Amino acid sequence: MNKKIYALSIALALSTNVTNAGELDIRPGIEELVVQGRFIPDEKRDTSEISNVLDKEALDLLADSTVGDALSRVTSLSLVGGKYIYVRGLGERYSSTLINGFRMSSPVPFQKTVPLDIVPKGIVQSLLVQKTYSAEYPGDFSGGVVDIRTLPTPDDTYLNVDISVGGNSETTGGTGLTYDGGSWDHWGYDDGTREIPLNIQALTSQQFEDIDHPQDRGLGASFFNRWDVFQDELRPNVGLDAELALRTELDNGILISFLAATRYGNEFENTLKDFRRYEFTGVDGGSNQTVQFDQSTTKQTINLTGFYNLGMESNNHSLSLAHIILRQTDDEVQQQRGFSSEDDVTSGTEVASYLLQWTENEIESTSLTGEHFFDLAAVQGGAVRWRAVDGSAERVSPDRRTYTYSVNSDGLQEVVVPSKQAAGDLREIFQAPDRNFAELQDEISEYGLDVELPLYVGDSDITIKLGWVDYERVRKSEDRLFRFDVTPSAPDYVLLMTPVQLFGLDNWSEGWVDARDFSASAANASGIFPFARAGETNTAYYLAIDAMVTPSIRIQLGARSEDTTLFADAWGGNTLPGAGNSVSTEYSDILPGGSITWEFINDMQIRIAYSESVNRPSLLEITGTTIRNPEDSNLYRGNVFLKPADLESLDARWEWYFGSNDSLSIGAFTKDFTNPIEIGKVQAQNDIFTWFNAEEATLDGVEIELRKDLFLDDWFGWGDIWNNFTLNANLSLIDSEVTLLGDGETAANVPVTGNRRIAQLFSNKRQLTGQSDVLGNFMLSYTDFNTGIRGSLAYNYTGERIVLVGADNAPDLVEDARGKLDFLVEWNFMFWNTDMTVEFKAKNLTNEEVLWTQDRQIYESYEPGISYSASFKAILF
Repeated sequence: MNKKIYALSIALALSTNVTNAGELDIRPGIEELVVQGRFIPDEKRDTSEISNVLDKEALDLLADSTVGDALSRVTSLSLVGGKYIYVRGLGERYSSTLINGFRMSSPVPFQKTVPLDIVPKGIVQSLLVQKTYSAEYPGDFSGGVVDIRTLPTPDDTYLNVDISVGGNSETTGGTGLTYDGGSWDHWGYDDGTREIPLNIQALTSQQFEDIDHPQDRGLGASFFNRWDVFQDELRPNVGLDAELALRTELDNGILISFLAATRYGNEFENTLKDFRRYEFTGVDGGSNQTVQFDQSTTKQTINLTGFYNLGMESNNHSLSLAHIILRQTDDEVQQQRGFSSEDDVTSGTEVASYLLQWTENEIESTSLTGEHFFDLAAVQGGAVRWRAVDGSAERVSPDRRTYTYSVNSDGLQEVVVPSKQAAGDLREIFQAPDRNFAELQDEISEYGLDVELPLYVGDSDITIKLGWVDYERVRKSEDRLFRFDVTPSAPDYVLLMTPVQLFGLDNWSEGWVDARDFSASAANASGIFPFARAGETNTAYYLAIDAMVTPSIRIQLGARSEDTTLFADAWGGNTLPGAGNSVSTEYSDILPGGSITWEFINDMQIRIAYSESVNRPSLLEITGTTIRNPEDSNLYRGNVFLKPADLESLDARWEWYFGSNDSLSIGAFTKDFTNPIEIGKVQAQNDIFTWFNAEEATLDGVEIELRKDLFLDDWFGWGDIWNNFTLNANLSLIDSEVTLLGDGETAANVPVTGNRRIAQLFSNKRQLTGQSDVLGNFMLSYTDFNTGIRGSLAYNYTGERIVLVGADNAPDLVEDARGKLDFLVEWNFMFWNTDMTVEFKAKNLTNEEVLWTQDRQIYESYEPGISYSASFKAILF
C-alpha cells in the first residue's frame, strides 16, 4: 500500500511539471535529482507466501492460448487432459481455482474444479499460483490455489481487433468424421435438433414405459433419425478477438471506465489412436489382449467469451461491476474399427463402433465489488474490500448417440442389439443403439468482506487482516437414457440395415424396432438414479497478522474457522426426492497457517511456511446412490462413510534477487495426508467406481527456478540486438506414496455403501494419481522495443505419471514422459497512424507421441500433430 501511495505521489508531482508540449519543465532551484537503489515490483518477492505469478507481459510471450496451457509453465504445475491443473502432483480435487479472489461455478460432473481450457488468455491480467496456505483463502486449499485475475478497468480509451487463422498437421486439409447436425452448430448452439421430442418431454420415464403397443411405436419414431457418419474436409481454425475500453471523468471528479472483451474461436482436431485393451489373468503376471482398434476422433470446438467490467473511482473509493461468460461447445464424432473378443483378440470378432456427442459447457459469473481506503487514528492506509458474487454453470449434452456393428457368421455386418448379442461376448463395444440426454446446472453465491488495518508500533509495521465469507453452491443433474432394440418378429435382414434405414418409419410401423426409457427401470432395478441434487454451504471467518518485526524479518500468522454443510440426494423411478437417498453432513474446522521470511543478506531471503488444511468430499461423493457420469457413461457410487482428508504442509524456499529482473530460488516441500480420498471399484461390480478413505499419503519435492537477462553483447561483443534475450527455467523433482490399507487390513475393512467392499487392489502402495517425478520448463525469450520484435522458444517437460489406478490383477495405467516445444514471434509496427501487430506461433514442434501403457504394453497412443497460427492485430483508436 505504501509503495502505491509513493508511486502515485511521484507521478502527480511530475505531472504538474509537464507542459502541453510534453516537455519537462525544470524549475529553478533544483540542480540535480539523484535516485539511489532500485525498486523491484515483483509480487513473488513481496508476498508473505510461497507463490508464482504470471503477469500479462509473461503471458504475451507464450504461444499458449488458454489459461490451462499457460499455467503448465509454472514451477511444479502440470496440465492433465488438456483441462485440469495439477499443483505439485496433486489432482483437481486438491486445488482451488478462483477468479479475482472468489469461487467459480463448474460444469464438471462430480467435481467443483474448473476446466481451464475454457478460459482464454486474452481476458487475463495475471495468474497467481499460491502454494502455501493463508487464512484469506478457502480451507479446502490442499495443494494450492490458482487465482485468475481478469483485466482491470482501463486507464485509456481504445479499440483492439485481432484476427487469427491456423491449423494442425494431423487435421487441417485432411478428412474427418461428421454427421448432420443443426443450423446453429458453428456458433456452438443447438437449434433444437438434438432435443428430446416434445411429445416425449411431456412424459415421465415410467409413463413412457407404460404406453402399450402400437401407440409406443409413435414415440420411438419421434426422434430425429440422424445416426449416419460420413467424411468431410476439415477447414482451418479461425479466431476473432475484440476489446473496447472507454474512460471519462465527470465534472465532479468521478472517473467512469468500461471494458468489454469478446472472443470467437472455431477449431478442429482429428486424432488417430492405436487403442488396445487387455485381460490380466493373475498367473505369473500374464495377460491376453482382448481389443485392437483403430480409433478415429474428429472434434470441433467452438469458444465464445464475453467479459465486461464497469468501474467507478472517486478519491479513495472504487466500485466495479463485472460479468464473465465462458462458453465452449464440443462436437465430437468417434469411430472404432478393429477386433474385439472376450478372451483373445487373435480369434476376435470384427466390429465397428460409433459415438456422436454434442456438449455445451457454459460458465457465468457476475460480481459487484468495492474497495475503500481510509485513515483512522492509528490506522493509516486501512482498506475495506467487499464482494457479492452470483455464478452459474451449465453442461448440456443432448442426444449422445452410440451404436456398434459386428461381423456375423456369414461375414456380414449387423447391428449389435440386446436381443441378439450377449453382453459378455465382446469388449469395449456398445451393447445397443442408445440415445442419452444429460443436463447439469451448478449455481453459486458468495458474499465476502475483507479488512486490512496497518499499524505502526515502534519500528514494526503490522497489518491485521480479518474477513468473513458466506458461500453456497447447489448443483442439479438429470440423465435420461433411451435404448433401442430389434423385436423378435423382425426379419434377419433388418439387422443388416444402416442406422437410418433401421430406424426408418417403415420398421416402426411394422413393429420391427422398439424403444425403451431406461431411466425409471434402472433406478428401480439397479439403483442407478437419473436425477440428483447436491451442494454445500460454507461460512468462514479469518484473522491474520502480517508483521515486519524487524527490517529483515517478516512474520505472517493466521487462522480460518469454517462451518460447512454438504448435502446430496438422488431419485427416480419409485424413489421420490427427499426419501431414503437424502444425506447431509456437517463439518467444523479451525485451519491455522503461518510463514516467516528472513532477508539475511541484502536481496537474499529464505521463507518457511507451515499450514493445516482439509480436503472434504465433493458433492455426490457422500451419497450412497449410483449415478451415471455423462462424460464417459461410467457408473459412480457415493460412499456415506467418506471422511475429509486432513493435510499438514511444510515449505521452505531460498530466494536470491541479484539483478533488476534476475532471480534464483531453490525450495523444498513436504505434505502429510491423513485419510486421503482415493477412487476404487466396488467388489463384484467392477463396472462401478466408488470413493474411499485410504490410510495415509506423503508428498515431497524440490523446486528450482531461474530468471536471467542475457546481456550477450556486453559479455561477448556480438552487437546491440544480443542484449535483448531473457532465460526462464524451472525444474521440479517430486515423489509421493499413498498407502491404501493400514497394517493388517484388507479390502473388507474399508466401509462402502450398501454392505459392499472395494475390489481387490493391485498394490497397497503407489504414487498419487497424476503425479510426475520430473516437471520442467525452459524458455528463451527476446524483446526489442526499438524494432517492435519479440518472441520466445519454450520447452515443457512432463515426466511419467499414473493416469488410472489398477484393480485386481490389472496394473496401473501409466502415461509416458513427454516434451513439448513451442515457438512464437511477433512484430509491432505503426502503419497509417495505427498500432499494428502480426504474430506467428507454432506449438508442439517435436510432435512427440502421447503414449499410455499398462504393464509396459501399449494401451493407447497417438500423435497430436504440430499446431500453427498467424494473427493480425490493430489498435483502431
